[in-house]
Amino acid sequence: MNTIPRRRLLAAAAAATAGTMLAGPVFAQGDAFPNRPIRVIVPYAAGGADSYIRPLQDTLLKKHGITLVIESIVGAGGTVGANRVKRSPADGYTLLFCGSGALTIAPKLQGDKLSLADFEPILNIATIPYVIATRKSSSIRSGRDFIDFIKRNPGKLDYGSPGIGAAPHLGMEALAASLGTSVNHVPFSGIATAVQSIMGGHIEAVIGAPSSVMPQVRSGQLWPIGVTTRQRVPLMPDLPTLAEAGAPIDVTTHFGFLAPKGTPAAVVDKLAAAFADAARDPAFLATLEGMQTPVDVKPATEFARALTAESAAFDPVIAKLPRQ
Repeated sequence: MNTIPRRRLLAAAAAATAGTMLAGPVFAQGDAFPNRPIRVIVPYAAGGADSYIRPLQDTLLKKHGITLVIESIVGAGGTVGANRVKRSPADGYTLLFCGSGALTIAPKLQGDKLSLADFEPILNIATIPYVIATRKSSSIRSGRDFIDFIKRNPGKLDYGSPGIGAAPHLGMEALAASLGTSVNHVPFSGIATAVQSIMGGHIEAVIGAPSSVMPQVRSGQLWPIGVTTRQRVPLMPDLPTLAEAGAPIDVTTHFGFLAPKGTPAAVVDKLAAAFADAARDPAFLATLEGMQTPVDVKPATEFARALTAESAAFDPVIAKLPRQ
């Protein structure tokens, strides 16, 4: 796939955050916080969402003196890791990095009382579109092929996702429902394991973030069917949307940092400023560009609104799915 010029991408991303967040070091030497490493729990399998924030670590340490220790805690669509953060002290030393599914979708499917109200949003880092791909040997080679197949063969297409209640799962279910058909969901502990399964020939299709799916597309091992946004993604301009093939789908997920409810506002603000500054670093922007992952820095209020909107959009799909 071609990409748009890196210089223009870096400039646009920097402009999007300039003036809204502090630049330069945000923790004075004498500040009490932070005085030890900050643990960030990512409630998905390693090799997925954690890859969006690992490139922040060097800048945060060198420029702000912040050590991030990133830990993957998998289970129940992200709610296991999210609940671990919910129960942690509200002191800024244990944070959550996740998408909307772990807080607003999976809990509804599982009857878990976990919700966005249990957390203090800090900062949105990236807004992720999803790519649908089939294995190289598949006869499904385009969005139109994909739509025709699932309409002619209800329940026959086995597809993998990062897990039950994840946005890719619900996006695919919404797509099938809108076409009056069904597909067979095969949940995995994360998108990396789903990709391994399709590479092994165990499932027909996969839906996941570009950072996990596109490397296999570029190497010729998977065939790209389309992206789940209404408009083409600038970082993947040659990849058609499913909407272009006639499927009414527009699915993205906001990924960002959250702290336990009750974390002091001063701590949240300091973290937000440091994370935003690190996200403007050219090396970080270039790394995520290489992963076809759009950097999208949003402050806490906008991040919270985006998560709430995503939850509401999926409610009709959730209502039709069996509870876990």
